[in-house]
Amino acid sequence: MNTWSSLPEVVDVPGDCRAWLCAVADHLIPASVTMPAAGAAGVGAGQLDVVLHSRPDLVRELLRAWSSTTELGPAEAVDQLRQLDEPAYRAVLLIVAGGYYTNPEVRDLLGYTGQQPRTVQIAEDIDEDLLMRVVERGPRYRQA
Repeated sequence: MNTWSSLPEVVDVPGDCRAWLCAVADHLIPASVTMPAAGAAGVGAGQLDVVLHSRPDLVRELLRAWSSTTELGPAEAVDQLRQLDEPAYRAVLLIVAGGYYTNPEVRDLLGYTGQQPRTVQIAEDIDEDLLMRVVERGPRYRQA
């Protein structure tokens, strides 16, 4: 059962903002042969509420992005946000991606069933000496 469909609307996002987000979302994630566009997946509608329920801190940036680019087309709006308002740009990207990939239909089309516990067995053909060199070397990472 999808509990997201019963979530109350977090904030009253104006209908014009939702329509703008749908157009921007379709620009960012267009339809393919097998996958729906972000707007068709509800990114400007119910999926927006799902995202904002989890991340209400994104509302301010979303409304700022909308109000500053409402007269522009989707591609121009994204470019302007990228150049002039990085926090709003990142918020829009997060909202679109989060709304898209939390959509049950999209997850089903991708074959994603969520995190599942599973047992991992080490294959007999793995060279343990090779693994020990990695363990002895210690962690290596690059700060992002």
